[in-house]
Amino acid sequence: MTTGSRRVPGVARATGVRERIAGPWRVAVAEVSMTPAIEPGDWLLVDPSVARWPRRGTVVVFREPGSGELAIKRVAGRPGDWVPFAGGFLQLAEDEAWLLSDATDEAAAAAGFGRVVDSQAYGPVSVDALVGRAWLRYWPLRRLGRIGRTGWTGGAGKRGEPLGEWPLVEADRGGEG
Repeated sequence: MTTGSRRVPGVARATGVRERIAGPWRVAVAEVSMTPAIEPGDWLLVDPSVARWPRRGTVVVFREPGSGELAIKRVAGRPGDWVPFAGGFLQLAEDEAWLLSDATDEAAAAAGFGRVVDSQAYGPVSVDALVGRAWLRYWPLRRLGRIGRTGWTGGAGKRGEPLGEWPLVEADRGGEG
C-alpha cells in the first residue's frame, strides 16, 4: 500500500497528536486481501487521530509486524478477547488487536497475489502499529462512499460466546462477570 505521491517509511507510530495528524491521510490500495469490500486501485481517506483499537468490524490501516509495510485489515478481536491461535486460545493484551482479511486464500491466489497475510500468520498486533481508521473511499468515483463495518453482523458479545459471525474470536472465557 502506498500513500498519495509519497512512500511512508516503516517507522513506529508517532505518539504525539501533531505527528499522528500529519498523516498519512490518504492511501492507495495495492493488494487484494480486503476484497470485495476494498479492491486494488481504491483510494481511501484515513483518520490518523485514532489512539486505540476501534470497534470490531472496523477497517484499519496499520504497519505489519516485522516489515513495517502499510497494510489494511478488519478488526476481528480487541483487547481482552480470546482468539484461537496455534491450536489453543490466546487472550489479547490491553494494547493488542486481532486483524483479519476479508478475502480468502483462494480468492487472493486467483487474483495472482498468493496467500493472504493477517493475524492468523503474524499473531496479535500492538496499538503502536495502528496508523488509523479507514473511513472513506474517494476513488474510483463509481465506488465512492463510507467504509463501514460491511460484512460484520456481530456485536460486543457476552462472556464465553463467539463474537459476531467470525467464530475465530471469543469474549473473555474466564469466570462470571
